[in-house]
Amino acid sequence: MRVKFVTTAALAAVLSAGGAAADGISHLPLLSDITTEAEAISPHVPHMGEHWAEPANLPLGPIYCVIEGHVVCVEYMFLASQLEEGTSWMDLTTGMETPPITFITMEYLPDGVGPVPEPLYQLHLYFAEREVLAEH
Repeated sequence: MRVKFVTTAALAAVLSAGGAAADGISHLPLLSDITTEAEAISPHVPHMGEHWAEPANLPLGPIYCVIEGHVVCVEYMFLASQLEEGTSWMDLTTGMETPPITFITMEYLPDGVGPVPEPLYQLHLYFAEREVLAEH
């Protein structure tokens, strides 16, 4: 039997990170492991990173928020006009095995965003802690 020893410093780093990687994001999925079809659709946005999506999935998504190659959140965009019409979205998928969700936000953008210039709602499912995202 082979015994592996863990240093006190290594154990402290794992415990202080709550079992996750000490940097708070390296344990999250890599975009490159999820899709090779995604294209960058925005530069780095503070607390979210770059936004990537497969063009065929826009504007709904999933849109991947990526920091240092890791997916820190998944975003969906719901057009306000579709919500008013009573549209339902029953089978939204993230395209990946979803890590535990740390928090969720939903934001109304009356002027839309980027190539979608109409009112919409953005739903974000975050997998990284707010404190970690604040560093990026």
